[in-house]
Amino acid sequence: MKNPPRIGVMGSGMAHRLLAAGHAVSVIAHRNRETVEALIFDGAEEAQSPAMLVHDTDALLTCLPDAERVEEVADAVCPELRSGYIWIDTTTSIPEISAALARRLRRKGVVFADAPVTGGPVEARAGELASLVGCHAEDYPAVAALIAPYSKVIRRFGAPGCGHAAKLLNNLVTQGTMALLADAYQCAMCSGIDTRALFDVMIMGAACSGTLKKAVGPALEGHYDGARFSIEHAAKDLRYARDLVASIDPMRVNLASAAAEKLARHVNEGRGSRFVSEMLDPHFEETR
Repeated sequence: MKNPPRIGVMGSGMAHRLLAAGHAVSVIAHRNRETVEALIFDGAEEAQSPAMLVHDTDALLTCLPDAERVEEVADAVCPELRSGYIWIDTTTSIPEISAALARRLRRKGVVFADAPVTGGPVEARAGELASLVGCHAEDYPAVAALIAPYSKVIRRFGAPGCGHAAKLLNNLVTQGTMALLADAYQCAMCSGIDTRALFDVMIMGAACSGTLKKAVGPALEGHYDGARFSIEHAAKDLRYARDLVASIDPMRVNLASAAAEKLARHVNEGRGSRFVSEMLDPHFEETR
């Protein structure tokens, strides 16, 4: 593979929880050696290739940047997978790709489940993620047992692909709310409105949300890193969510399209690596 899957911050947290639960864990090296060395110190083995990784294990857990990378990994590992193997993909990916991959692997006797998560690196290390599972009903007990060490909440949403569909709808709400809050507070600042007073009122009413608390509260103190999720990743999630909504009911796609286009513009203008909460910074659009 041109870019083999590598253990990142989220995957590292999950792997630490699996090790603590007594599972034998193998990982692929990452450009950030700190995550790998910490896992090796805790007892993980380091594999040299995806093929070697699946040869030496009974289950594969992937946490990748996007659906395209999932397909790359599938091309590399699917020929090596054997009957009884379990692949759990925690990437925020495209439901149709997951469903097709599950059908392809089922013919070989391989279990595929999509199980994206809500929460961040802190929750991963604490074992407090929420897992949104899509898999066949008969496969759910084995899948749930594997992801339990890093999951505080586990829910099955239906057949393969349904976990990713549920995660996209979740992210449509969270990242759409973030985009809407950024616009509202930028307008408030431009209008001379007391943003602290606006926050105090919003947090007591129906406008209150986890995103409001996480992002706007710190921003009012000059800290724009309350929501440590990159605009680039949020834009990808909203693009996938927009396409999902369009496939279900084109009449409902306008709001999703507006949010996706807003974040795509920031990516195109060079701000993709910034945190989504930095959109609250009054000088945000002046910078790259």
